[in-house]
Amino acid sequence: MKPIRSNELEHYKEEINKKFRYKAQAIESEIQQEAQTLSDKKKPSFQKLVKVDKKMSNLIEAEKKYKKHLMNKDAIERKLLEDVRKKAKEVEDHCNRVRNVRDWSESFSGYSSRHEIDDQASDYFISQLNDACYQEALKHITQNHKLRQILESKRELAYNILYSGGDINAILSELVKAFKSADIEYAVPNSLLQLSK
Repeated sequence: MKPIRSNELEHYKEEINKKFRYKAQAIESEIQQEAQTLSDKKKPSFQKLVKVDKKMSNLIEAEKKYKKHLMNKDAIERKLLEDVRKKAKEVEDHCNRVRNVRDWSESFSGYSSRHEIDDQASDYFISQLNDACYQEALKHITQNHKLRQILESKRELAYNILYSGGDINAILSELVKAFKSADIEYAVPNSLLQLSK
């Protein structure tokens, strides 16, 4: 029995990492596409799902009133602007509480408090909620993606074979089978495979 040498071990370890990394990248791309599709599908109902839809509708309505009466300035403007700020703060507080519970990375505190016509808080909140919706969809798809889970278990098998302590020919023979089961092409010289027979 010819033991596997350290330089051969390192070579095959690098090959495993490279081959599985390429396959994992393809799967990650598929996961992101599926997550985007799921996110796009969920977007229309996501605000309702996180129970911010009524508050968001109230904010948008307040913004519409603010825009409509902007020309009347002074008293009406101050009252409506205060209403928009109040409702924006309600949405911000609600979204930040939901953010903490659902572990989102998005912050909901970055909206403009000036509430100019072209810089509405609702636009900011919608954008942040869309990002959070995508994060949740990506997390869901990643955790439940069967091919990704299968690929990880096959990578684990390949490492177990590599570190099994057998001779190089037996290890290579088993690695070829492991790669094949993961639908990854791996070329090994026939002379090495024949020695194990």
